Amino acid sequence: MTSPSEFSVAAMGSVILPLPAFGAVVAGLFGAFFARAFDRIGAYDVRLDDITTAGGLPIPHKAVVRSATKDDPQERVLSVVGEDYVLVSPRQVVDAWDIAVSRPIETIGALGQGETLFVSTKLPTLDVKGDEIDNYMLLSSPMTGTDAIWLRVTPVRVVCQNTLIAAASASTEKHRIVHDSRAVDRLKLWLDHIYQRAVDKMTLLNASFRAMAETPVNAQSRDLVLEMVYTMPAMPKRAEMPEPIYVERIQQVAYQRERMQRKRASTIELFEGKGVGSNSPAARGTAWGLYNACVELEDYGGNGQGRSVAESALVGDRARTKAAAYEAVMTLVK
Repeated sequence: MTSPSEFSVAAMGSVILPLPAFGAVVAGLFGAFFARAFDRIGAYDVRLDDITTAGGLPIPHKAVVRSATKDDPQERVLSVVGEDYVLVSPRQVVDAWDIAVSRPIETIGALGQGETLFVSTKLPTLDVKGDEIDNYMLLSSPMTGTDAIWLRVTPVRVVCQNTLIAAASASTEKHRIVHDSRAVDRLKLWLDHIYQRAVDKMTLLNASFRAMAETPVNAQSRDLVLEMVYTMPAMPKRAEMPEPIYVERIQQVAYQRERMQRKRASTIELFEGKGVGSNSPAARGTAWGLYNACVELEDYGGNGQGRSVAESALVGDRARTKAAAYEAVMTLVK
């Protein structure tokens, strides 16, 4: 297992998902199912241990402990969880996937020291006026005590490897499985159904993307979308707070307004030709191109780097911004 800041890839002729901060990744395991793929990245065990004080008093929490691995011979505490937390181990996730899905693995990886295991399998490819969109079903199984297992369908634009996380209501499957006594059973049930549901939704998703590619965007509609995606925060009202707090809020708002303005300007630059693939027939001057500019900025631009950005692009604030961009751009589509 590599360190949290490292990213190792064993590429075998496949498209590698843009996850530049995961600890260990194997991509392109065509024909290999989860159990074999898991062994390829270095299978590891996780358990729950009781916690006590230095004096031996029991603490009402548990430690999530990762076993030693070939690359890291020391056991590691991944997180501290409550007494009611039910651990779903990596091996249980592996077994559930292979029983329910039985599909080739596209990418598998472990985040950080093993606290999150993730895997993807390929879904049908979409075509948006020549722009090919590969679709993947992603499973992420965190063992942090704060996050549920999630399943998500995300399309990846081949020309620039953007993860396009569109709005769940119209375009993606997204399911959360809470860590409780029935988590493994529910995981098997969702895995058994999600693939066909995702395939059924691909037709709707492709229609949305093609409609974007047929919708021209002028400066006015572009600015309207960017206002919806990167909204300027309102200035605080002086009468509602003491002077020191008012000054602090003014500074915070000024910073956020400047940040949103920079994001808008950067998105426009990407949209107007600097973005990868921005001059394709589907993207040039269209709502599809504007959407991809927003996505490219969130995936590869802005402050931050490494693991936190990769996580955010898939499941955090950046993912939510991309979903907002989808909704905003769709308001232009007739």
